[in-house]
Amino acid sequence: MKKTLAALVAVLIAAAPAGAAEWLPLGPRALGMGGAGVALAQGPLASYWNPAALGRPTMDSYGIQIPVTAHAGLTGDVIAGANDLKNVQSACPGGADCTPGNITKALNELNHPGNGARIDVGTGANLKIGKFALFVDGFADVGAVPSIDTVNTSTRSTDSTYVGKNTSALILKGARIVEGGIGYGHELPFVPGLYLGGNLKIMNAQVGYASQQIITSNNGNSDILSNFKNGAKTSSNFGVDAGALWDLHRTFDWMPLHPRVGLVGRNLNDPKFDLPAAALAAGETGKYSVNPQVRFGASISPFHWWNIAADVDMTRNLTPVDNVATRNFGVGTEVNVFNRSWINIPLRVGLSKNLAESASGTMFSAGAGLNFLHFMIDASGSVSPKTIDTQTQGQSTKIPRELAAAVQLSLLFGGSEQSDSSPSSAASAAPAAPPAAPASVAPPQPTPAQVQQVQQDADKAQKELDQQKPQ
Repeated sequence: MKKTLAALVAVLIAAAPAGAAEWLPLGPRALGMGGAGVALAQGPLASYWNPAALGRPTMDSYGIQIPVTAHAGLTGDVIAGANDLKNVQSACPGGADCTPGNITKALNELNHPGNGARIDVGTGANLKIGKFALFVDGFADVGAVPSIDTVNTSTRSTDSTYVGKNTSALILKGARIVEGGIGYGHELPFVPGLYLGGNLKIMNAQVGYASQQIITSNNGNSDILSNFKNGAKTSSNFGVDAGALWDLHRTFDWMPLHPRVGLVGRNLNDPKFDLPAAALAAGETGKYSVNPQVRFGASISPFHWWNIAADVDMTRNLTPVDNVATRNFGVGTEVNVFNRSWINIPLRVGLSKNLAESASGTMFSAGAGLNFLHFMIDASGSVSPKTIDTQTQGQSTKIPRELAAAVQLSLLFGGSEQSDSSPSSAASAAPAAPPAAPASVAPPQPTPAQVQQVQQDADKAQKELDQQKPQ
């Protein structure tokens, strides 16, 4: 059991990093808030979450951010089925567990629609100066799905269909994609608080496809890794992202709670990449498509130190696991302790749910950070309380159905305190003092004619006073 689980995880991780077909909550701030980041996007990572926010004035908005996020999910009993099939085969012939019923049960565990495992990994470097961002991000979207052999199921080694010859396999497919590009955001001059932005990026993809038999292969995974890496097909394309962000409080200053709404679309041009020869030989057709994704977000800030946000996917996003899709909804909150320009401790919690899969459980997330001067470090995690057995025959271990983790290092500076929800903004902005008159400016000097006129007026007034005195 441990060897099968370790081999599967090692294969998926080794296939990373690369581009995502489902929306990956890149960075610990959004992950800690249940995956909500479209309306609260700011700083360099806004190029991913909502490029319109690149034009938003916030404290500590310039600089560099380096995020890393990893997500893993299991659907069905793929691990239990693989382990049970290996256990039955090792007991045959003659063992107590070598029964047709156990073989059928193991194959049925593998043969559920949507059965599989997937891993998504994202990392990158994002730099923002002014309203522009430069970024190089790498993503992974790799899945393992079972292929079932229902012929070789005999328990007798003398039969031509002996279970030891069973060719049931785990098939790996997915891609590694690196995106490099530029983003820009700008506030519309005729609608204060309404921002528009976009990214233009070059995408380089390595699409892989390989299979590993559960029984007849050796216990190592060097062959599958070698086949996946060496057989990957490399091709390039370009991608277009666009976003909008409306800070309603800037448009209507009477509106309470500082509400914001945002909409972002990634890979709107539907970039496609070449399939490897192994995928074509297995019957795969067409191209590997990074489908367009659209996500909506909203947020409020009841106080300058407290943010609440929610996101929902407007598109049904595909995954490398056949018949499994994602359409995530997430909600979360962030409380900024201290909330000063030189020190802050953001605390975050959230919930998320895959609306496209009724069997998926609610994930719970939490995270925290430390912002000291211009250096910031953040970390978050998310886990589903639902668990899956690693096998049903023999000793079993329960593992989470889905989990994710993220860390980020940042060096940020500059920007503006105009936004009151920045994680490192000052607690309150002091009222501006009225401008003082420049000390170096001397009062204007009278002309000689003006001096003479004043003297004449004074002499006349004195004569009138003397005439009024009693004799």
